Amino acid sequence: MVISSSLIADNAIRETIQQLPVGYWDFAAADTKEWTHGYHSYPAMMIPQVARSLIQIIHQHQPMVRSLFDPFMGSGTSLVEGLLAGLNAVGSDLNPLSRLVTHAKTRAWDPDALAARVRDLLDEVGSVQVSEADWPQFGNLMFWFKPAVITALTRLKRSIEERIPEDMKPFFWVAFSDTVRWVSNSRNTEFKLYRLDADRLSRWNPDVLTTFSKVLVRNQEGNRRLWQKRPLPSVSLHSYNAMDLSALPDNNFDLMVSSPPYGDSRTTVAYGQFSRLSLQWLNLEDVANPNKIDQSLLGGVGSKSPEYSLPSPTLDKALREIRDRDVDRAREVISFYQDLDCSLKEIARVIRPGGYQCWVVGNRTVKTVQLLTDHIIMELSTRYGMVPVVNFTRAIPHKRMPKENSPTNQVGAKAATMNGEQIFILRKV
Repeated sequence: MVISSSLIADNAIRETIQQLPVGYWDFAAADTKEWTHGYHSYPAMMIPQVARSLIQIIHQHQPMVRSLFDPFMGSGTSLVEGLLAGLNAVGSDLNPLSRLVTHAKTRAWDPDALAARVRDLLDEVGSVQVSEADWPQFGNLMFWFKPAVITALTRLKRSIEERIPEDMKPFFWVAFSDTVRWVSNSRNTEFKLYRLDADRLSRWNPDVLTTFSKVLVRNQEGNRRLWQKRPLPSVSLHSYNAMDLSALPDNNFDLMVSSPPYGDSRTTVAYGQFSRLSLQWLNLEDVANPNKIDQSLLGGVGSKSPEYSLPSPTLDKALREIRDRDVDRAREVISFYQDLDCSLKEIARVIRPGGYQCWVVGNRTVKTVQLLTDHIIMELSTRYGMVPVVNFTRAIPHKRMPKENSPTNQVGAKAATMNGEQIFILRKV
């Protein structure tokens, strides 16, 4: 691919974004569950309209863009939007649940054939005989699920295994996984695993089959819409660690649209905790230990030393302040950015010269010190051949985290949490 007049395109992209009305990127009233985006809940999902707008703006000024890559694909938002824009999509994520959900969301099944399988399954699931001997075997099973729920889920799981063709199983497993989340004893309005309090738990009697049926109806509508977009471009999903993309060739992709983790999973968004209950129920071949997913993600293994050698003045300043307050927290922050830097090098390598990276990041706060991840990424990426095009902020109109927290654990001491995201675009020279 020949990228034409990069500087002219950069200026046009920047001007297009700057001319958008105030609040354009907030998408406060947008339907974020359209197409297949509503298949499954997932932590820190990128707003589809953000990815869509970024792709459209880049494609408007660089019409030769043909491929999209997301190295932190999560629930597959950017890949779905890439398909809708006619781009060949490649995504990767270490979380097996991410790959299952994205597989289903980027695939379209014949709606009539799918509806027939749904009817057959729902008609027959009640006749499936199971006992406690058939229950899954994993730790704290009865802590997270009531006995009647376990039996109903076991019956449903067996029905999918025995009655659904292999080709259609991803669609049903995603609906099953989302059902597991909603009928568990967890506080499912949060992404970290917290059990319902005693009072709510005593009144908690979810109907597994009704919940599953509602998820199926919702997801069938998304599938029907995607089916109407055929033929779809190609999709390729992988389990690569973003720090090692050696299986991918140099200069391979025209465009990256991604939202990396805000920080290490233990102290920010716990992707592993969110996925654990589903993965313990699902028989995915590539799940080694659902309890250790967070440890394999960026910053999952803490740094042993508070020293580092990352060329980012912005990071230097923040880390000095954090280290003065808490050396252990400084080590955790260093570990995350060291891993992120490895990822930046690999991601830049697989982007073609003249290609673009679109990042959506959250600037988290640690020990009341704000970490400007957007500036840090731009500074670190310079030595990998990336130059900044534009950087701006979008408000987060709906968020699950509180507007304030207690970062120092001192009574009455409060600090604002993340109420906005930074969006920025880089180009490879």
